[in-house]
Amino acid sequence: MWKILIVDDNQENRELIAEILRDLAVCDIATNGKEAIEAYNRSLQDKMYDLILLDIEMPDMGGLEALRKIRENEKAAGIDLGDGIPIVMVTAHRKPFLDAFYQGCTDYIVKPIDAGKLIAKVEEKLKEKLKGLQ
Repeated sequence: MWKILIVDDNQENRELIAEILRDLAVCDIATNGKEAIEAYNRSLQDKMYDLILLDIEMPDMGGLEALRKIRENEKAAGIDLGDGIPIVMVTAHRKPFLDAFYQGCTDYIVKPIDAGKLIAKVEEKLKEKLKGLQ
């Protein structure tokens, strides 16, 4: 099974995404960008995440800042932009996702979450990751 980190400050959104992906992945949960960075760093010691689903607007540390920090960590580790962990931004707003692409996100999905679109997007990104590993 794949390992995915779901980051969203809304409990219902986290639970919905985890339920949609339950047959596809083992999902960990973070409620803000700070927790996402902590989970990401812990995964470096064990089994890295195969994908991160990252909300943009959250308290404490938003998704754009978390995205930037993860990409900075990858760059410091010698991982080129585009070769790092796939990060799909999850947002109810269309404008901020443009900023996310400039920060290095892989893709985005717009809320409200459509189960079929989410599964298709996640499977697409994981297949791309597999191709990159071969």
